[in-house]
Amino acid sequence: MEIQSSDKSKHSRRNRPRFTVLLLLVATTFSNGHVFAAEPAVRLLFAGSSSTYWNDLPGEVATLVSGKLAKADGRPVTAEIVGRSGSDIRVYLDPDCNFQYGVRSGQSFLDKVRDEKFDYVCLMVVCRFITGDGEDNPDGKAHAAAVTRYCQAIRDAGGEPVFYEMGWGSGERDVEGRRRILELAKQNRIRIYAPCSTAWARIRSERPDLELQHPGDKSHPGDLGHFANLACFYAALTDQSPEGRLPRRFHVWPHLSKDEKEQPREQLDASFSQFKPDTYQARLPEWMRRNAGAGFVGQISDDDARYIERVAWECVQATQKELTPGQSDSQR
Repeated sequence: MEIQSSDKSKHSRRNRPRFTVLLLLVATTFSNGHVFAAEPAVRLLFAGSSSTYWNDLPGEVATLVSGKLAKADGRPVTAEIVGRSGSDIRVYLDPDCNFQYGVRSGQSFLDKVRDEKFDYVCLMVVCRFITGDGEDNPDGKAHAAAVTRYCQAIRDAGGEPVFYEMGWGSGERDVEGRRRILELAKQNRIRIYAPCSTAWARIRSERPDLELQHPGDKSHPGDLGHFANLACFYAALTDQSPEGRLPRRFHVWPHLSKDEKEQPREQLDASFSQFKPDTYQARLPEWMRRNAGAGFVGQISDDDARYIERVAWECVQATQKELTPGQSDSQR
């Protein structure tokens, strides 16, 4: 029995083509008896909580942009994730931070950035936190200061910081949050910015019929919200329009309450027992891999997909003009 997604989609991820990034990493080229090592993969690290790891966003982004990353000469892309659930990324500065994924025992986030040499580090910058939320962050300045420190550390290690603009609310707080995040990006000379919250706001204004979140889960992206995020990352990282380039059926996690999970427990267990995680998923904690291995997919019509892809591209272009005023497209 196939498990159907909560957005009325079905079929397992196992049925869709998968980029074999691992093979690309070890591939060699033979010419006139000589052996040449393949170009090393571009390494992409995502730092964030549940709206970063949900739906395997880092791995899915890496798959979509592999070989297409701007200024990367067609190199493959791999992804990793670091962080903990329900947390502002500023807590990574706490020497006693209880990381749930992505660091070794005794390793800090700054250690990982310094020692593991990522090409890009994507920071989840959140409307709610930058406007003031959480202990010792009443006005959002602690969140902004931590992000600024991370940007410097990433550059010191030879990498490039990337902003993941996150905020799924629809009120004035999110409007102000997006403004503050963009200003923080300017202050930190950010060149790659995924305006996911901005794209969501526009979609909700223009197409309220498109449900970006599951009715039972207002904390995480739903299937269409995830698709919008993928489109934003594709546009920001490749510097190309995503229109017509994203799959219309795509891997998602189930949106099930604890009680709802008990009903199809046998099917979920059977799906997980047959699950073959990719390189990204194999590093995840088991509770994440169980979601990844549930066999759920989302689906979107081509017309709706092209609309969301176009919005994502236009939002990325508008953001880039704000970040690099006075430059032509060829100079960016």
